[in-house]
Order: sequence, then C-alpha cells, then structure tokens
Amino acid sequence: MFTAIFNKSKPINLVLASLLLVFGFVIFQIKSINLFNWNNFSYNLFELSIAVLSLMIIEFIVKKNSISEQNSFVVMFFSIFTFCFWNSSETLPLMLSNLFILLALRKIISLKTQTNTTQKIFDAGLWICVAALFHFWAILFFIVLYISIAFYSSDYYKNWLIPLVSVFVVFTIITGYEMIMHNTFYQFSNTTIVRGFHDVSSQIDIAIMIFFSLILIVSLFFLSASVKSKLQKNKMSFVVLLFALLVALIIMFMAPNKSVSMLLYAYFPLAVLFTVFFERIPKVPLQSLILYLLLFTSVLLCFLS
Repeated sequence: MFTAIFNKSKPINLVLASLLLVFGFVIFQIKSINLFNWNNFSYNLFELSIAVLSLMIIEFIVKKNSISEQNSFVVMFFSIFTFCFWNSSETLPLMLSNLFILLALRKIISLKTQTNTTQKIFDAGLWICVAALFHFWAILFFIVLYISIAFYSSDYYKNWLIPLVSVFVVFTIITGYEMIMHNTFYQFSNTTIVRGFHDVSSQIDIAIMIFFSLILIVSLFFLSASVKSKLQKNKMSFVVLLFALLVALIIMFMAPNKSVSMLLYAYFPLAVLFTVFFERIPKVPLQSLILYLLLFTSVLLCFLS
C-alpha cells in the first residue's frame, strides 16, 4: 500500500510523510509518558513543527532539482529514519541546526543552474553559520560549499571569498547581540573533539548504528552501473549529496556528545541514496517487503530506545 501511494508524486504524499513523522513522535512521547505533559506541550509542538518544515524543504529540493523520479520516496524514507531520532537529549538544537543545513544544501545544489551564483553562495554560507550556532560542528558543511564552488564556479576567484563574508556577517551580528545583552562574546558549545564512541554503548544504540550502516552499505553498493544513466542526468547533485553524507559522518565521529541522534545530518542524503537503490528494484512486492521491513525496524527501535 505504501509503495503504491508514494510511487507517485502527489501533494498528498507530503501530508502522509508528515503524518509518519507525527506517528514516530507520538510513539516516543507515549513510551516516555510525555504525551500528556502540558508543561512540555508547546516545546514538543515546536520540535514537531521543525521536523515537518524540514520535510517540506527536502520535498522542495528533490522536486526542484529532479533528484528522484516522479515519486515521493525521499520524504518517506526521511520520515522513517527520523523514528530513531526522537530519543535525543538535545532534539531541538540538532533539529534547528539540521534545518538550516537543509536550507544551505538547497542553495548549494541549485548552483548547477549557473544563475545568481554569488547570492546563492552567500546564502549557503549564511545558513551554515546559523546552523553552527546550534551545533558548532555543522560548520564543517563549508567543505560541501567549497567543493561545489570548485565544481560550478572556480574560475571566478571572488566566489571563494564570499563564504568568508557570510561568516563575518553572522559573527558581527551575534557578537553585537551578546555584547549588548550580556557584555561578553558569544560562546560556542560542543567545540571539543572526542575520539571513540563511549556514549554509544547501549545495545539499542548499537542496533541503530548497525541499521543505518546496512542502509548505507546497500545504497552505496548499488550506486554504480545500475544507476549510471540517472547519475549522468544529475551527476553533480548526487556528488554534492555524497559529500554532505561524508561530512555528516565526520561530524558523528568528531562531536563530543556522540549519540545516534547525531545521524540526523545524514538522514537526507542517505534517504536520497537509498531511493536511488529502491527505484531500481524491478518488482513491486519486493519493494513493499523492504519498505515494511524498514518501517517495522524503525518503529521497534523507537519503542526500545
């Protein structure tokens, strides 16, 4: 049923994907006995609103840049992956940071049109800086921005300096605010680098890591000759998303507060890569089997986490 619905690109599919997000959110709230805690209601509602807004941005990126075929599998997979996120102790800062990274990726991917390049680079740098205010290591997505500049507009040297202007603008605004309100400079949090995965020690966390590792391995394994024609049509968008996925994994390795929730940055590029694999499955029953297996596993991990 899900496969047949999301196999077509319709506006209602975004609503259904949003309901999947709400479903995962409610499951965790019931499990943690927070659903009827009215003191946290507005906070929880804001978290959920950020998640739905992120989904809308992803839908826009996918459709505007023809990243997938005429279907809604990317938003569906993103919603399913998010089931494993709601148990984070810092849900809101990470979701806000990821929201601004999605806005940055929207600008970065659109550089391929070769129009308004300067404005897009500035906007992307600005969004990355804002994302870093909520989680410092999101600053590493400047790597993706500079790689895209090298791909699309390396011949114009001033483009290499524009991200620095974005950094200066955000730094000036936030420093001015902090000096006026608190008479001090802005203090970034989570700036240290911690090796190892000491925080990922529970069996459920390990199971979630294995779950996403298998999805990544399958996606990368089939991202070869079987999808060569698709990559030729939209090659650079996939290259940008592959680098975004790599940066997301680097953040996971470097961040001091390691947890499976740090995989949030990887959900969008991973959903895109898995969709490329999923679209190439020739038989609908097999697609349905894989989809239900993913959904069941995500719900189970959400309950057990």
